[in-house]
Amino acid sequence: MQRKWFRADRSGLLTILFGAWLVAGAYAHGADTQGAAAAKPNELWRRGIEFVSKGDFQHAAETVQQIPGGGFMDRIRTWLGEYQAKQSARKDMDRADFEKFVGYSKARIERKEYALALDKALLAADVSEDREAFLRSDWLQQLANDSLAKADELRKKNDWKGAWHIYFDLGELYEREPRYKKMEHEVLTHLRLDTMFNEESNWRERIEKVEWKDAESALECIGLYYVEVPDFKVLTERGLEQLLLLAESQSAQKAFEGLRNEDDRRDFKARIQENLDQVRAAPTLDRRACVERFRRAVQKINKETIRLPEELIVSELMRGALEPLDDFTTIIWPQDVEEFDKHTRGDFIGVGISIIKNRVGEIEVVTPLEDTPAFRHGVQAGDVITKVDGAEIKSFSLTKVVDTITGLPDTPVTLTIRRGDSEIEFPLVRSRVKIQSVKGWQRRPDSTWNHWADEENKIGYVRITNFQKNTAEDLANAMAELKPKGLKGLILDLRWNPGGLLDSAWQVSSLFLNRGDGVVSTKGRNQGEDQRLNAAGDGPYNDVPLVVLVDESSASASEIVSGAIRDNHRGTVIGVRTFGKFSVQNLIPLSSSNAKLKITTSRYYLPSGVSLHREPTSVTWGVEPEISIRLARWERFNAFLLRRDADLLGPPKPVTKTADADKPVDISKVDPLTGEEDGPETKRDAEIDAAKTGAPNDGAAKNADGKTAGADAPKADELPPLEQPDENNRPKEDPQIDTALLFMRVKLLGILHPTLADAERPVPRPIARP
Repeated sequence: MQRKWFRADRSGLLTILFGAWLVAGAYAHGADTQGAAAAKPNELWRRGIEFVSKGDFQHAAETVQQIPGGGFMDRIRTWLGEYQAKQSARKDMDRADFEKFVGYSKARIERKEYALALDKALLAADVSEDREAFLRSDWLQQLANDSLAKADELRKKNDWKGAWHIYFDLGELYEREPRYKKMEHEVLTHLRLDTMFNEESNWRERIEKVEWKDAESALECIGLYYVEVPDFKVLTERGLEQLLLLAESQSAQKAFEGLRNEDDRRDFKARIQENLDQVRAAPTLDRRACVERFRRAVQKINKETIRLPEELIVSELMRGALEPLDDFTTIIWPQDVEEFDKHTRGDFIGVGISIIKNRVGEIEVVTPLEDTPAFRHGVQAGDVITKVDGAEIKSFSLTKVVDTITGLPDTPVTLTIRRGDSEIEFPLVRSRVKIQSVKGWQRRPDSTWNHWADEENKIGYVRITNFQKNTAEDLANAMAELKPKGLKGLILDLRWNPGGLLDSAWQVSSLFLNRGDGVVSTKGRNQGEDQRLNAAGDGPYNDVPLVVLVDESSASASEIVSGAIRDNHRGTVIGVRTFGKFSVQNLIPLSSSNAKLKITTSRYYLPSGVSLHREPTSVTWGVEPEISIRLARWERFNAFLLRRDADLLGPPKPVTKTADADKPVDISKVDPLTGEEDGPETKRDAEIDAAKTGAPNDGAAKNADGKTAGADAPKADELPPLEQPDENNRPKEDPQIDTALLFMRVKLLGILHPTLADAERPVPRPIARP
């Protein structure tokens, strides 16, 4: 019995144990199911944040849609949904614009209007989904060939402007094709000489104090200090070729008796050509041989034939000789030193206005600058300057207007301004004007800057227009205003920033980096050019989440800062690839005169060890953003308008048909004294500016065919105008700013709520104290 009892008891015990195991297993399974259910939203949340960090906002939107619940997740779904709707609309507009511009271009080709066809092809390339595939298309290749043939025709007719139009467009389309640059330089030389020797130009003033000894000294410095070993054979060839272009210039022939004499001109060209052939036949050429060839051209061949002013021969010779070097190596002749110094100081003597030449060729005020004579006396955005000290300025170039308004300190100048139907005189006194390089989101009523892009989510915004001596200090002041008010994240906008001082870039970078983090290094031919700059200490804002905005105009110092932030994984770079100026220039005085050589002596290297300087044949250059947001042409224009409007001081610009015409202004020509530059100044820019100075107004009225009304208007036997409308169909928004804000908002919520459980946990409230 006992044994049976034991068996029965054991069976019951097993039954009890088995039942308990089932209950425990069921409980455990339920707990696992609940854990998995909780883990899934957390995993989705983590993946959503990861998609945003990579700029994959579409997958981020799809992922967070799967997360249940409301609260802050509803806000994120709304943000991502609105953003995706905008991106979808942008893509639709890009595709529609692409088809439109391709159609426009082909219509121009049928009419054999190749320059206008290239214009439309450029617009199509701007919005194409695959630019490289577009450039390889058969019809576009044929257009390039036909355009080159047309340019040859135009050159034979001395239509240098028409030929330049074609070479410029081809160079913009096929950026890695160096032959277009050489062709463009040749026709620009003719255009510049035509402008230089026109009746209104004082060409003697431009070349005053140019001396051979400075040219010889410059060649010696290039041999010693240029960043790469210079090829003096190529330099000699280009210098002599430039003299042949001078001799062929019809404008120069009209200006100089020696060139009008057929025999003397033929003799000069033959002897220069003989020297050029000898140089081309030589395997190499050193600096001494180069100097000797040039000296012979200046002091012997010229004097024995055409007898042009030595200053002119030296100036043209060196212009050609320096062309094969990089875009930033040039001679600052004595006549240009004062203007050069004005641009590099970050201040100037004037009245304090930013100006442009608008579509109809008038000098228009973009904005007065703060704490300047113009601002204090009530000059407003949209005012049109008609006279300076009583003299009409309608025919003046923008550069000449700037020269006329600026001058010595404490000297009077009177601006006559048209505002609406009224004409007002502003008697002003010139004073030193300091350019403010650190700006914010928008102006407050008292004209100070508001640096909040999103005050609710505590996202700050600082825009740096260029890197000056006090830029880091001004930036630190802006940050010191934001930090006590709960700053959680910062957008640092370096778009349209052409660069500036290396020390300033290092100081700005150091504000956001940790001790020892690399900022930049430089390497040159000479060891003395080598240096490495690291963050000196822990930056006061090294823990602030950071986005850096860049574009194709962000150059030099802007690339140092954005590259240092990216390479040290200290923030996220958003925008498009930067300009690609990773070179360092030094100023060297020449001989005993006031002339200087601005020469590239070394290259910048990012903390990752790469230098991304853009060469004519470069495939890779500049700082690549981690999140790429390319803007179409009208979007760039609208972003510029938003930035310009934010800068305005005083009343907003009045809306008029002339001022607000639906056409992009030439934003690269905003007065450089205000820091409003489109990329760093290059020798090519100077050539184009020199060719345009005194030329017909680029803002002249055009007919529907895109041709200038008047002399270039279609004649009776020509084809009728072709209507090809190009309206600004894009919203007045800034997609790059939109992207930066969305990125930062989600990132900050991800930091605040690493898991969804954290989001549900109540935030402790401070205990009220009596």
